[in-house]
Amino acid sequence: MEKKKLMPAFFAVAFVWFTTHFGGGFASGRQVVQYYVGYGWYASFLPIVSQALEAVVFYYAWKFAIERKKFDYRSWTLDFYKPVEKVMAPAFELIFQLILVTATAVAFATGGATITKVFGTSYLINTFVIALAMLLLTIFGAALVRKAASFIAIAIILGVIVIYVPNIVANWDAITGNIAALKSGVIVNDATFGQALWKTIVYAGFQASCLGAYLAHSNALKDLSDVKKAATWGFAINASILMMSTLGIMAFYQDGILTEAVPALYVVMNGVGSAWMTPLISILIILGAVSTGVNLIYGTTSRIVNFVSRNDTEEVKKKMETKRSVVVSFAYVAATWMIAQFGLIPLIAKGYGTLGYIAVFVIIIPVIFRGIVGWKKIDGGAAGQSQEKIS
Repeated sequence: MEKKKLMPAFFAVAFVWFTTHFGGGFASGRQVVQYYVGYGWYASFLPIVSQALEAVVFYYAWKFAIERKKFDYRSWTLDFYKPVEKVMAPAFELIFQLILVTATAVAFATGGATITKVFGTSYLINTFVIALAMLLLTIFGAALVRKAASFIAIAIILGVIVIYVPNIVANWDAITGNIAALKSGVIVNDATFGQALWKTIVYAGFQASCLGAYLAHSNALKDLSDVKKAATWGFAINASILMMSTLGIMAFYQDGILTEAVPALYVVMNGVGSAWMTPLISILIILGAVSTGVNLIYGTTSRIVNFVSRNDTEEVKKKMETKRSVVVSFAYVAATWMIAQFGLIPLIAKGYGTLGYIAVFVIIIPVIFRGIVGWKKIDGGAAGQSQEKIS
């Protein structure tokens, strides 16, 4: 008898999107300030624009994946970017590998430091435990990654609601007042709408750099209806949580929050329920850091395992899948763990900030253009028998 699904596959895929998006930069509020609040009153709506743009990109990317049965990013890019795949596929690979290595190393650093702050345990031991958790979650296949993402996403969503909603309600007058003052010029912010919009598009590009992680789960979507639901629910979840964070930070716009290293912590410590919310925001930062690393590493694990087994029979593929996943996942976890230990993050991160700009031209524009123009379908377009079930 088939086990009853805990949740529809499209929800699980939407949660993978959310838990990858909700990394240390988002959870801490630093990215929210850098890309939205720092540009004044435009932050009152541009976070929604960025998530809508991402939803369109992921919709077309998933649609192409299930229609062409390309479920890892390497095979997807080689088909999608034709006839210029020899240039664009390596560019996509470079972007994804750079964000994987840096974001995962940052996850170790952020998670390890946060655990030390909360529990007083050794940073080295903390990062080792995080590494072990990432390894275990990535070696047993896409279904486990989606299950983990789903549970973590629910925990994060509830945590964000508990933290930000009371603060938004309590500070609503300050939020609307700051927005109105920024709009009228009473509070000076020299950013133009064009600058703010471009930064929003860059943020969407930055997040679209993680597309390789989402393509690894596209075979869970059985048809176009599932693709639409995954994109729609993903948009609703990500836009809502991003707006909560933005509005919560906007309440303290005139209090120096723009220069805070961890704006979310500033909101908690100067808002409602600071005594018990401070540990909660720390837990959310840890969960966000770990989930981002897991999703990104699995995206590459899937791509490499599929490449290695490309000439194998189905029997050999299934027999060797776990062993190969262990080797690949271990290599990436170990590499990023060492980067976090030896202080190489600043070196790698020099190119990190440009990812969003590059991804606009490598991912966002080509995907939307190809989505609008269309592509030729192949027989048996849906994921069919290869679809993985969420049990």
